[in-house]
Amino acid sequence: MHLLPIRPAARPGSASRLGLLALLAGALAACAADVTRDETAPVDPPASATTDAPADRREPAPSPAPPPAVPAPPTPPAPLELTVLTYNVAGLPQGVSGSSPAQNTAKISPKLNAYELVVVQEDFSYHAELVSAATHPHQSTPGPKGLLPTDLGDGLSALSTLPFSGYARTKWSKCNGTFDQKNDCLTSKGFARMTLDVGGGAVVDVYNAHFDAGREPGDVSARDAQVSQLVAAIASQSAGRAVVVAGDTNMKATDEPTLQRLLTGAGLTSACRALSCPDPSRIDRVLYRSAADVKIKARRYAVESFTDAAGKPLSDHDPVSVRLSIER
Repeated sequence: MHLLPIRPAARPGSASRLGLLALLAGALAACAADVTRDETAPVDPPASATTDAPADRREPAPSPAPPPAVPAPPTPPAPLELTVLTYNVAGLPQGVSGSSPAQNTAKISPKLNAYELVVVQEDFSYHAELVSAATHPHQSTPGPKGLLPTDLGDGLSALSTLPFSGYARTKWSKCNGTFDQKNDCLTSKGFARMTLDVGGGAVVDVYNAHFDAGREPGDVSARDAQVSQLVAAIASQSAGRAVVVAGDTNMKATDEPTLQRLLTGAGLTSACRALSCPDPSRIDRVLYRSAADVKIKARRYAVESFTDAAGKPLSDHDPVSVRLSIER
């Protein structure tokens, strides 16, 4: 049996001092432990700091330049509305004419101003009267007279609000009748060609024509030859161009094969027939065709009435008007 040593008894009051020392030592140890924990704990970043990766100090590569803007296509001009009038004014000398041109021609003149393009036939002897009240800024000059006193020229004239150039006259190579069968060979009948400026850099070739009259076989043969001549001229002088042919064709219902040769040979459309007019065999006609850069369409067809104060016609023909819409 092992005996523990016997400690001497503590003095009175010593126990309380020892307890205080023990409490003080424990408090100091606890404080030391808190300080250690504070020094090793992670420090929160300031509120303004971020946790992103460090910024790359190199300059960023420039963004590629945007592609150049593609300009919008130009707006095409609005369609041109052009009213064409064709009119045989019966301008042979008074007493020979089928009308009364000495009195009537001056009365016709102001009536022409309602139309942007006017082509007339048989403007032989009263041209000054015909244009006396016309306000069109662009007008053809009368053609030359022939060598014979009876040859009054071709009688083809034009008046226009639009500029035109190259009013070139061509005589028919074949005609029928000098002192009979409508006397077509007495004058230099034929066709005239001009180039009409319709704006936007576009042009239309306009042909003013007066074909052989009469119903005799010689007249029919002459008209056939004249159609061939005009078709060939259009093919050589107006290839790829928009065309208007207007005038006195002298082609009635019995001349339908001849008219079809003109339409198909030159690629033309009859304005009258395109608009289902009531008289497709009327001899005064406006024909047209389009081109790649110029589109023509007939919008209105009318047989006009030019009369004097008493209601009597001013010519032995009625004028025909056609409103064309021209896109370019």
